[in-house]
Order: sequence, then C-alpha cells, then structure tokens
Amino acid sequence: MPERPVTLRDVAEAAGVSVATASRALAGRGDLARSTRERVADAAIRLGYDRNAASQGRPTTLDSRLIEIVLGTFNDAWTSGITAGAREAAFRLGYDLVLTLERQDPGDDWPTRVATRRPSGVILGLIKPTAHQLDQIHGLRIPIVLLEPRTETRGSFASVSVTNRQGGYDAGAHLVACGYSRFVIVNGVPRYRFGRAREEGFRRAIEELRPGSSIIRVDSEWSEAPLSESLLRTIAGDGSPVGTFACDDEMAFAVYRAAAQLKRRIPEDIGVVGFNDEARATVATPPLTSVRQPLRAIGGRAVELLSELRWRDEAPHESVEVPSELIVRSSTLPVVQ
Repeated sequence: MPERPVTLRDVAEAAGVSVATASRALAGRGDLARSTRERVADAAIRLGYDRNAASQGRPTTLDSRLIEIVLGTFNDAWTSGITAGAREAAFRLGYDLVLTLERQDPGDDWPTRVATRRPSGVILGLIKPTAHQLDQIHGLRIPIVLLEPRTETRGSFASVSVTNRQGGYDAGAHLVACGYSRFVIVNGVPRYRFGRAREEGFRRAIEELRPGSSIIRVDSEWSEAPLSESLLRTIAGDGSPVGTFACDDEMAFAVYRAAAQLKRRIPEDIGVVGFNDEARATVATPPLTSVRQPLRAIGGRAVELLSELRWRDEAPHESVEVPSELIVRSSTLPVVQ
C-alpha cells in the first residue's frame, strides 16, 4: 500500500506549531519569529512535504533550478548590466532567473512573492530591505546575496560589490598624476556605504601622493544631481585648476554643467573623474574619465556565490569584491611625465 503524502498537519506537529502558523511560515506571511520560520521550513524539508501532493499548489521545498533577483527598477544602465551578467551566469550554471520588482505598494511585499516561488537563492540589488523582510526570506532558509549593499552588513549576509575604495584611490592618484593641486570630491546624500568607501580611497590617495593639498567635499544627490550653488562656488574657488572626483557619473555631469556656467574649460581648468562609466561617458564633451564598474561580472559573481552557498552546511557570510578599472579619457589632463 503506498505511503500517504505528508500533510501540513504533519509538518506543524514536527515543528511544534499550529497548522495555521505552519501555513503562514511556509507561505512567507504573518509576523512570525525567524526561529519559528526556520523550524517549520526544516520540518517541511525533513519530511518531504509537497503541497502539490496535498492538492494545495506549489511544493514547499526549494526549487533547485530557480534564482530570483529583486531590484527597485529595471530601467537604468546599472540594473541592465547586473541582470545581463546574472542571466548569463544563471543559464551557464543551469538555473532559470526570475526578475522581481520592489513595488511601492506596501500591500504587495516582495518577500511574499519570493516565498510563494521558493527559489534556491535570492539576489537583492540596491534596495534597502527591512530587517523584517530579510527575516522572512532567511526564515525560509533561502540563501541571500546582497548587491552593493547601502549599509554595512556586519557579516550578516553574503554580498558582492565593486572595489569602491580602490576605485576612489585610483581616481585621486590619477588627478595627482595629471598635475592638479586643488581637489574637490562630490559625494551623494544619503551617505551610503559605497560612497563613503569611494571618498575614503580618494582622500587617502591625495594625502599619500600630494600631502597638504586642499580637499573640499560637496554634497549632492545620487540621481538627477542638481547644479547647486555650493557646487558652483566650490568649483570656482580661487580660479586655480581643480581636480574633481564625482562619486558617480550623474554627479560628474553636474560638474560639467557647472564648468559651462562658470565658463571654465575641461580639463584645463577643471579635471573631472566620475564613477560607474555609464555609456554616456564616452559621448560626453569631452569624453569622461570614469571608474568602471564591471556590472556583468558583479551580477554573474552573485549567481555563482548563491550556487556555492546552496551546497554548504554552514554558509559563511562572504563579502566579495570585483575589481574596478579607471578608464582614462579627455576630461582630465595628460599625465605629467
């Protein structure tokens, strides 16, 4: 006589919870403790619980061939590069890739959608998940990799990012080598982890290679960086040439607009280095020197890391950095020989 299928009640009894609690835990719903979610997920996996067999929908065990990437938007250069790299790596390793949008509607929470699909791993990119959202996914025992996290993870999650500090250092070293002796850094607010690292690297390069030089910081916005009075005043300074490092290309183009308004020449009066190396950097006038983020490599490495985490009994919370590269164009002076 065939064995009867494992029921939700069996899972609940094995986990020591009610049937309703087990159902909410496996569906990713409800304000449950992380320990409860983990206990229920462990029981479901151990018993081989299958919702299909119980005529209740999808299986609760992990889909071993599905990786989910959650982003706040899919219509910019950063996300396009990341998803292209993730897709290539996923297909190469035998996974399917699901793209999930973090919507603004609080009633349509992305963890619930992820929990329903039960992927074998989740990549979170440049969004700011709440502790509750992360607990929801973690409680289902689904590995998580953060892409370029905005805050310090303190070893709580695996992450993949670019070498932000080294990229900032390379920008500063290049401006020094070009002969600039006055420096401005344009950085974003809020002061995200990656922005702080880029600024730290830049300041270290100037302090090491041209000690005693003036470095002035200007606050800006990460997207749609405005042409502020503070930026105009700082770039103008005393009229001497200034080497400027903008912590993303959007801010670098604000410096271009400031130079035009001040009637200053790039690169003779104002040298400009950006960060990201967006496609428009190559068609700017003059073409922008920028620190390149290898976006495809970052997305691909995140998929590889998730694949590795699936087979580890205890997943170490790695912070993987993919090397950046300074791409020199004509927004900076030639290097002084």
